[in-house]
Amino acid sequence: MKNTARSIAFETLGRVYKDGAYTNIALQHALTDRGLSPRDKGLCTEIVYGTVRRQITIDALLQLYVKRKLKDLDQDVLTILRMSVYQLAFLERVPAYAAIDEAVELTKRHARAASGFVNGVLRSYVRESASTEEKIEAFLAKKRASEVLSLGVRHGFPNWMVQRLISAYGRERAEMILSACNEPAPLTVRTNLLKTSRESLKAALADAVQLEVRDGELSSQALVIPGAVNVEALEAYRAGQFTIQDEGAMLIAPLLTPLPGSTVLDMCAAPGGKTTHIAELMRDEGTIDAYDVYLQKVKMIQEQATRLGLKSVTARLGDGRDFANKEAAYDAVLVDAPCSGLGVMRRRPDIRHRRKQSDIAQLTSLQRDLLQAALRAVRPGGIVVYATCTLLPEENEQVVEWVQKNTSDAFVVEDIHELVPEVFRQDVCQGLTITPERALTDGFYMTRLRKR
Repeated sequence: MKNTARSIAFETLGRVYKDGAYTNIALQHALTDRGLSPRDKGLCTEIVYGTVRRQITIDALLQLYVKRKLKDLDQDVLTILRMSVYQLAFLERVPAYAAIDEAVELTKRHARAASGFVNGVLRSYVRESASTEEKIEAFLAKKRASEVLSLGVRHGFPNWMVQRLISAYGRERAEMILSACNEPAPLTVRTNLLKTSRESLKAALADAVQLEVRDGELSSQALVIPGAVNVEALEAYRAGQFTIQDEGAMLIAPLLTPLPGSTVLDMCAAPGGKTTHIAELMRDEGTIDAYDVYLQKVKMIQEQATRLGLKSVTARLGDGRDFANKEAAYDAVLVDAPCSGLGVMRRRPDIRHRRKQSDIAQLTSLQRDLLQAALRAVRPGGIVVYATCTLLPEENEQVVEWVQKNTSDAFVVEDIHELVPEVFRQDVCQGLTITPERALTDGFYMTRLRKR
């Protein structure tokens, strides 16, 4: 069987489901040097991301046609059924016969005895004339589903995540957030103003990718490239003229208001997007110590700094919590804390399956320790920016409040109205939480503290 979009999608999903691989990384490896056309690469990507993103919904649909419990099925068989139902339920341009025929061929190759079963389930699925929405409703009615389960099945999220978002944002906004997390994320890049201007880069990128590149709306450095493009292969990328970064993430480094000549600590720096942004804002004049606990990620930070031509960044191996015992007296510290990642599920759909509710308490403890260490590391009068890519108050405002209460009010939370785009100013309160439905960015929390 030759490599096809569906066979490579099956291979990739196998790595995600059986080996615990990250979806984006597994797909990137799977598509390298496989000879697929751009169209087939697009189909493979859609099937992989869509299947992971909609897995909970797909499983509900499958349970209408499979008498056994899904967890009792062979993993390869379940993967083939999931990716096939995704195509039948959510991809209007894919002919049913194409999805079913290739599903049967994949089953013959990987679980031959189950080929008749797979064929029967999928043909039963398409024989049913009801729409996907009607089938979902039939499942929910059969389960007498609660509001939380209904939202989770419709949008493909675990119940605990739905419940937490409803508690934080209310039912209506929670559903808008869940829906936005299922939308494909645009490709955005940050212009390195030390090497080029946004206008010059826009023209160069438009010429290179033959697409209409547009300005971002939240950052004066942002450009948006429509369509799937391997920008890392472009000359402008190799020349260090831009960094791939979500536009929401571009709002965090400016909160430090770093000046040329400053000394800055980035406590959790990998992969280096915000570190290099700080360096660019400082005109590469000063010192930035960029720490991470993994050597491979430390190398990644240094490689990015080198590609961008930045000399002020020094990537270091170490745990940010160690600064709790030091008086480092940095002018500014960024704590881009490890978190549950609920704000970046557009780009990393497996987070909804990988992350557990029990993780939150452990993460919160780590976040408190890091923020306390940051306050130790910064000089009196210096700035600490605390940021995450999650939407849960427990990891955001409540971490800041806890640390403030337990450090004898060692800092004040500063008003950042004037430091964020106008569209978000009405949302500022003890910091800013950007949710994905607000401006079609990833979700982030950010706040700025000044040490007394």
